[in-house]
Amino acid sequence: MKVLDRNSSRLGVAGVLTVLPALWLCAGCRPPHESIRSVLQRHSVAMERLPEEDRRRMMPRPDPVRRDSPPPAPIVPEHLTMWEARRIALQSNPDIHAAQARLEGALARIGEARATYFPTLSAVHNSSRNFLVPESRSPLIRLPATVYPDFFDSGQQLNLPWVFSALGNQFLGAQQSYGGTNTNSFSQHSTSLVAAWTLFDGFTREARLMASKYSYRATAMGMADVERLLIQAVDTAFLQILLAREEYRIAQADEAFSRELLDVAEKRREGGKSTEADVLNFQVRVRAAQAGVVLARGALDTARVVLAELMGLPEARLDASVVLPPLVDETGRAMESPDEALWLETAYQYRPDLAQRQHMVRAAEENVRAVMGQFSPSVTLSGSYGVENQGNISYGDQDQASAIGVELNWQLFTGGFRTSQLRRLREDLREARARLERARLTVASDVRRAVITVVSAQEEVLLQRLAIEAATENRRIVSAQYAAGKTSLVRVNEAQRDYVQADGDLTTARIRLRQAWSDLYAATASYAAGLSWEEFEVSNGAAATQPTTTTSEAQE
Repeated sequence: MKVLDRNSSRLGVAGVLTVLPALWLCAGCRPPHESIRSVLQRHSVAMERLPEEDRRRMMPRPDPVRRDSPPPAPIVPEHLTMWEARRIALQSNPDIHAAQARLEGALARIGEARATYFPTLSAVHNSSRNFLVPESRSPLIRLPATVYPDFFDSGQQLNLPWVFSALGNQFLGAQQSYGGTNTNSFSQHSTSLVAAWTLFDGFTREARLMASKYSYRATAMGMADVERLLIQAVDTAFLQILLAREEYRIAQADEAFSRELLDVAEKRREGGKSTEADVLNFQVRVRAAQAGVVLARGALDTARVVLAELMGLPEARLDASVVLPPLVDETGRAMESPDEALWLETAYQYRPDLAQRQHMVRAAEENVRAVMGQFSPSVTLSGSYGVENQGNISYGDQDQASAIGVELNWQLFTGGFRTSQLRRLREDLREARARLERARLTVASDVRRAVITVVSAQEEVLLQRLAIEAATENRRIVSAQYAAGKTSLVRVNEAQRDYVQADGDLTTARIRLRQAWSDLYAATASYAAGLSWEEFEVSNGAAATQPTTTTSEAQE
């Protein structure tokens, strides 16, 4: 009965310790599956843990970024407003997905740095077969005890033969052979659990963890900057569509007016009041206006393609049934001069690229501290428990082995590696600080240039409104005089050309004013606060839903 218990214990230990490495191997070959819901949940929790100063720089996104591959096509409303275009772009643009992936990677690096605080546990199994082993190294052969004779014989005389023999065996390599062969093959097996825990490493782990956290915040600010630039690009493409649509309207109006004058010239020729040259002149004017319509239609279609690309629509195609709000009059607030000092202060607080550089400086400082910790000693606690057998893998109670120890490791000399690494990271820190200062200059330059552009665009809009009023009245007078035969054809051409030019310049000035405000919001990162140039338009809510003519409708 005792033998049976011993065998059962031996089989139990052998079975457990044999299956354990196999199970551990199967579990370690493939990481646990993460569902999309768990990834989104972890990201939302991480975003909530961001400091408020960072979260307020990011665009509020009601819906999480889709991670489907390929992502579903976004649904574009029939009446597309600027806010809807922004929302779709923030969900579907590939640049946002790339920034999201970088943010997830930075979040994973925090977990990597935090993992160094925990002990490591490894399952280790080793099986080896030795075929040719010297007898002196074979664990299967027990060498007989060596009998050392006395240095002196019974007569108290020095035993010279034994002395010479001992010196020869010791210094000249002569060894005694037992059996006359070195083919003493044997097997060796061991299975164990090994645990190690770093207790102290000169605060290197703390510095690396802080560096990874600052890197994560910098990556989050990088994503916020991608959002800022993407929204600016969407606004620009949106405004370009409005501009192209107005130019298309002006070209159509020019063609219609030229056709009216062509009819007047033909009637005057039939009455003998004008020549064939007058009719040919207006025919040229009609053809030129038609060419302008073609160019304006091409510019409008191109602008819609650019907006569709930024919104991440399939094949960069914006359906012709999708219409944009009309261009309405500006309010008095749009014509107010911006306070440069106030906008500069806002930019220094909200610009995500500036905050990104600040976090990168802090991360570089922590990297320097991490390298400085390598000059300190490290203390590691380790332990192992397992079995070992030199004959076969059938372990028993007598094969159990365990150990525990504390290791103190202090690198006194590394050939200058740590010193060079410290020097390199200090230079990286200096570079990060220089880039931070460069970012400050860029922010100030962007804001000042945007303010200058806003002021000049405001003045230009006022002047162009006066110009279009004068050109409209002048064209009306000249057209009436030409119909009455009181002015020349040259004067009519000049009046029409001046009117078309003034109308186009006014439209360009109005779009330029909106673009200037959009650039100022981008320069100060005010998009995240929900600001837009649409605030400055009359009846913004009604204008956003009022349908307008598309390219296909205008062609019909």
